Amino acid sequence: MISLEQISRKAPVLCKDLDLCHLEGLGLSSFSPLGSLWKRDLSPDGTESPAESDDSVWTEKCYSHLQATLKQAGLPVTVDRTKEPRTGYSLSDITICILGAPSTFLPVLLEGGNLCPGDMLLCLSPAWLSKVPSASHHSECTLLVHKAVTFDLGGRSYLDEFEVPRRVTYFTGSFGMPQWESLPGLVALGCDLECPSGGSDLLAHILEDTLRMRLVLDRSGVLVPPTLAFTYRRTHMASGHVRTVMISKKDGEENLLQEATQNFLQSQGMDTIRQVICAVGRVDKPLNHKTSIPQTLETTLQQWGVRDEAQRKAIDLQIMEMAQTAMEAVIEMEAGLLPEQRGGRRAQTDIIGVDFMLTSVDQVITPVALGVNCHLCLETCGLFESMNRPHVSAASSGSESTSSLLIQTMVKRSQYYIMEGKEVLVIGAGGISKKFIWESTRDHGIKVHLIESDPNHFASCIVHNFIHYDVTDHKRDEEHAQWIVEMVRGHSIQLDGCLSFWDDCMVLTALVCEQLCLRCSPVSAMRISKQKSRTHLHLLHHKEDSACLTTAAPFAVPCCHLESHSDVEKASHYISFPGVMKLEFGAGAVGVKLVENLEQCHQHYEKISSDLKEDTDYPGIGLGWGNAMLLMEYVSGTEHDVDIIIYDGRLMAAFVSDNGPTRVPYFTETAACMPTYLPPDKEAQLVTAAYQCCLGCGLANGVFNVELKMTPTGPKLIEINPRMGGFYLRDWIQEIYGEDIMLASVMVACSVPPLMPVHHARPRTYLVGVMCVVSLHLWALKTTASMETLKSLHKKGVIRLNMLDDDMISSEYEEPFCNVACASETREKARLQLISTCRVLGIDTMEYPVSYFTSDFK
Repeated sequence: MISLEQISRKAPVLCKDLDLCHLEGLGLSSFSPLGSLWKRDLSPDGTESPAESDDSVWTEKCYSHLQATLKQAGLPVTVDRTKEPRTGYSLSDITICILGAPSTFLPVLLEGGNLCPGDMLLCLSPAWLSKVPSASHHSECTLLVHKAVTFDLGGRSYLDEFEVPRRVTYFTGSFGMPQWESLPGLVALGCDLECPSGGSDLLAHILEDTLRMRLVLDRSGVLVPPTLAFTYRRTHMASGHVRTVMISKKDGEENLLQEATQNFLQSQGMDTIRQVICAVGRVDKPLNHKTSIPQTLETTLQQWGVRDEAQRKAIDLQIMEMAQTAMEAVIEMEAGLLPEQRGGRRAQTDIIGVDFMLTSVDQVITPVALGVNCHLCLETCGLFESMNRPHVSAASSGSESTSSLLIQTMVKRSQYYIMEGKEVLVIGAGGISKKFIWESTRDHGIKVHLIESDPNHFASCIVHNFIHYDVTDHKRDEEHAQWIVEMVRGHSIQLDGCLSFWDDCMVLTALVCEQLCLRCSPVSAMRISKQKSRTHLHLLHHKEDSACLTTAAPFAVPCCHLESHSDVEKASHYISFPGVMKLEFGAGAVGVKLVENLEQCHQHYEKISSDLKEDTDYPGIGLGWGNAMLLMEYVSGTEHDVDIIIYDGRLMAAFVSDNGPTRVPYFTETAACMPTYLPPDKEAQLVTAAYQCCLGCGLANGVFNVELKMTPTGPKLIEINPRMGGFYLRDWIQEIYGEDIMLASVMVACSVPPLMPVHHARPRTYLVGVMCVVSLHLWALKTTASMETLKSLHKKGVIRLNMLDDDMISSEYEEPFCNVACASETREKARLQLISTCRVLGIDTMEYPVSYFTSDFK
């Protein structure tokens, strides 16, 4: 394609052999098949609007366009509630504001209304918003919305005014669309905001600059057509498929143009070209999406005679990979721009459309990228999805809607913005496996006041404020809580929340929250879930709560508390063997063992009572609470973890992972995979069981890790960890689903509902991993699987490494040292890749058979 940028009207240079179209800027509209349509100022409903229409006329047309769009979608008209202004909003509320064409954004608004009712706002005029200087960021502004159309469950919409203007937490609009750019104040409204914005007028013009984006795409490896561009500006260097020729406005350059064109047409890249298109005029004009009706790629390829399914899938995959590369190129390009070039510090492009042409290269159908656009893709995808919604359900289509993907980004960036500057008290730092917490909270701008018993803890130089105070004796938690509360009040620390990621400190955290009136589950709930036998006995004897539809009793397992050998005798008459013995307040499966009879119970009780008496014997596994034990019935089945987020008793999200068989008679974790291999109904049973067990214990606010077994008769509870899941779980969930349960934990503590639209999300990848234990892998960890080797493989993307400890010391009672995982597009590929990698690294041995530990994941 040959692009001439704003060539002088005086002496247009035309090639008689080229098909001429899009001649805007040359004064040659009579040659264009579109006539003078490009001159017309069109309103969003497609009708002509005056070049200088006032705001009220414009708003009225947009409102009428919205009603027509709702009607076509089979939805009720908007209800006017402006006589009763809305109240009750806070700075912690999500307010996603969209200023743009109703037809473009309606699918997003409707789906967003189902996720966060009333928080997805459509503004039809810049006059409905205002900017005020930011209180926290110099030279930036806070965006406020005074009036908007809000959306509720089921597609109901309302015209609302707000008694107190709502602070916008995310802003986007019809950037780059000519009919909206003409509105007074629109361009300035979207610049220099302190809140995140999904684009800007400046970024839109960059994306729709055909020449610039072809250069960006070509340099990133995305195939573009051979392109010759004549330009007056020395702005872009040529690349492999794109050539630029700089011209001036002086007369006598016709020979230069003709010579460059002839050389281009005779170049090697043009020898297979059958048609040449000359686009003369402005380079930022996108393709016209309104002139065609969208259909699937599969249908299109079938019409072209491509019958082979494997070939169609290969083309589809190639297009997807090219589109992803294009997005990565856009991200990289925007990262190199200054804030004033992007339209603000937090302005970025959150959604792009890549226009591809399918052509034949060496008799192979190959996608070629023509250009990039902003919101045309959103409108086209919305049209396609609305056309096919009656015929194809989301479940059967196997993919997420365009709207849901954009909403996830909007919500996530809103939540990051809301959480920035929050001050939280965290009690207990934990070990090296928790290091990511302090780094992530710092990167999110969250100010952490950390209370820790170890004065030399590595987190002291990472967090905002490190407070040394010994809390290891948890029998004195009430006393500790009083000291902490007095310290907070004495230093006038203005806390937004208080939480812990460490098992030992959960009851203490609840005591502090209770006195400081901060959001947390009740102290009684923390005490119930902290003591394992108490959890099961409470659920077994807990009467059905009228607020719950079901009781958690079916998920609990008979068990007995043990503090003496006489307790062991009594328990043997109540519990059927085989059984499982474990520490009441233990963590990491330390000291957990399968027992076959009463004699083994006495032996194991004696050994644990002698070896693990107090916290100094094995720090971090709960001995600060004592070394009492319990005996519970052993239940057969596969083991699973459910990491569940609950806010004010509502289930916000849940993530299920699978564990492989352990090395009986011990229960230290060996292998895991995510997403779960269970069918959807079984997965739903686990989530329901975890949710009901948490509610049954009184855990109504927080992120919890629930360990269960899927037995032939349904889920059975192992234990509830009343904190975020440990080991690799946060990292895996973030990699697979793009959601952060660590941030969700902090949000719940700060009374910010964590919105995670993952119930319909497709996994980005599949992960299968195996634990390394020092007692069996010491030689490998010092040679073939050394830390240098594992970190190098992690950096290259061969494995995913999670460090769980920093001391390579072998002991009888041990927790995993690290986790090594492999990722792939299918679970089986990830599993086989893991087995092969572990054999090379020396992790897979006869004593530690990785293939056996991952056998359930087939």
